[in-house]
Amino acid sequence: MLDKKMPFIVVAILSVCLIICVLFYNEIGFESSADLGFEGLTFILLTYIYLTTYHSFKSYSFLVIGSWLLLFNKSYDLLTEFPQIEFHTDQYEVIDTIFDDGSLFSGFLFIAVGLTHMMQVLSKQNMRDELTNLYNRRKFSEIKLKTFDLIYFDLNDLKKINDFKGHQVGDLMIIRFAQVLRTACIDQEMAFRIGGDEFVALTHESRSSSFIEHMYKQLGNEQITFAYGIETATKETLDQALIRSDKSMYDMKQTQKKSTKSAPNLHG
Repeated sequence: MLDKKMPFIVVAILSVCLIICVLFYNEIGFESSADLGFEGLTFILLTYIYLTTYHSFKSYSFLVIGSWLLLFNKSYDLLTEFPQIEFHTDQYEVIDTIFDDGSLFSGFLFIAVGLTHMMQVLSKQNMRDELTNLYNRRKFSEIKLKTFDLIYFDLNDLKKINDFKGHQVGDLMIIRFAQVLRTACIDQEMAFRIGGDEFVALTHESRSSSFIEHMYKQLGNEQITFAYGIETATKETLDQALIRSDKSMYDMKQTQKKSTKSAPNLHG
């Protein structure tokens, strides 16, 4: 609760200090109450923005450094409104320029670099499924393989597990399946979660069989079964391959339901 109130407490204290300075600007010797008020309000605003957004960007060092530089710049501008301090800073023009214009330029430079980095990170995060950390559909645009086998997976009985054992158990099942998908991928191969219980793997051409064998081997002793469909595709034919492999997967699922002889840990 104190953390949430801290920005307002700091702003209140700074505001009181600014009001006192403005009221007694003649006694203190300020040249202009308007300049003092503008510089003070700008500093208070920057302080408030920093305190309320720090937790969102604290992991981005360039943004943190840039924010500190802007706060330093505005603090320096505010301090040089005091005639006693301004008298001394005027004696060292180069240092004054570095502190004033240099810190302002550097602050904006660091913030620009930090924002660019943050946007790149967020863009990559938007291509990840939150639960499994597999890629999502947005990553389809960055497929590196020219020709590949597309395997469309669908977990069996996830709805029943969610209904009878709870969504936490269902989520663990999804996470485990995603882990096995990830370990099955080799160079440039990719795994995606594209729906609640639907996954896609893109493998090197003609490697889909060994990929699925790996899945069966890893999940052989677990109560996780699946159906799948396979299509060979390129980036240009991806959409059509998704439709066809989805249809093949559905046909396999229907066959599984009708079959009484198939071992579930071998055929999903």
